[in-house]
Amino acid sequence: MTQQLNCLELFAGCGGLGYGFHNQGFQISVCNELEEQIANTYKENFKDTNIIVGDITKDDIKNNIYQHFKDKTCDVIIGGPPCVAYSMSGHRNSRDPRGQLFKDYVEMVKTLKPKAFVMENVKGILTILHDKEKLTKKEQENADKYYLLEKNKLDILAEKKRLSTKDSCDSTEIEKNKNELKKVNSQLKALEKNMLDFRMKVTDIIKNTFTELGYNVKMKLLNAANYGVPQKRERVIFIGVRNDISKEITYPPETHNKEGIDGKQKWVSVKDAIDDLKNRKGDNQKNDSGIQHIYTRHTDEFVKKIKETQQGKSVNPKYTEAFFRCKEDEPSNTVKENHGGVFIHYEKNRVMTPRELARLQSFPDDFIFKGSKASILKQLGNAVPVKLSEALANNVINILD
Repeated sequence: MTQQLNCLELFAGCGGLGYGFHNQGFQISVCNELEEQIANTYKENFKDTNIIVGDITKDDIKNNIYQHFKDKTCDVIIGGPPCVAYSMSGHRNSRDPRGQLFKDYVEMVKTLKPKAFVMENVKGILTILHDKEKLTKKEQENADKYYLLEKNKLDILAEKKRLSTKDSCDSTEIEKNKNELKKVNSQLKALEKNMLDFRMKVTDIIKNTFTELGYNVKMKLLNAANYGVPQKRERVIFIGVRNDISKEITYPPETHNKEGIDGKQKWVSVKDAIDDLKNRKGDNQKNDSGIQHIYTRHTDEFVKKIKETQQGKSVNPKYTEAFFRCKEDEPSNTVKENHGGVFIHYEKNRVMTPRELARLQSFPDDFIFKGSKASILKQLGNAVPVKLSEALANNVINILD
């Protein structure tokens, strides 16, 4: 890279995406993060970045960002609009306002006109549909009807979950809930045959939007394990390059694969990543000199359940992700917050520490997280693995150089 590129990170979180770009020589000039506690982690690890804390939908936050770039160029914008509405792990709401934050990302690109942008999102975005921008009156009626049915289904499913957790439940209630779900599913199915009249793939909406702004855009699903991350985390990566820059959009070549064949290294396993920590003395939550290798206290009953759980299984058979015991000889599943239901160690009868989870996200041990343990787990679950980010950053350099 002949000169340092100025970068804006949106929806920054703790800075996993930005840290990879920083490591490859980018100047993270400005970042925006909604939550103060999470922003404190960014402040701890990005000493030279102007960190703007607040809601990106608000004009004063936007203007603050624009003002910073008044006398300097914004070369690259990076970030992943919150992916709750697109997640495959929960029930989707196509009009969830958290899925509309994409528009704020678009506004930043439209105003600052960077040379390139990188936008990250979950795999679920590939299959979700959103309402089209322009609809006839009849199409709008069908779109509204379908949305209300979707919303009704979410309410029914929430009630089903509530009923399943009750110690005792009237069988009449269960049967009523079952019939309501069957009815709404039938109504949704009847509308689905004409759904493409009023909805389209959200990925097409994204690509069309940036094309209209003057960008060449490509999209690809990447697996972090193929870039040396000890985690099978799949993410959709959009790369856009301004039309006046006549460079082909490429993606970073994979460096690893499952078998370690075709000139590539073998996937990094969980054991490769964290085995040296298994017998290390735990850090105190308030110990600033440690690496945040913080153990969780378990009840005797929970420890007993852990001991009975094999690798590749969850402590609770009802769940496939929470308290999942990792296989030692493979990358982990996707690291998620799971409201504290984090991975079980493959050998030790305990959940993994924040530092072990950070290793699975390829954060270095000197990257320090701020806030409560619950906040740290949330930050880790939402972060982009650093090694994947580094590969993307290096690839952007090759495109722009």
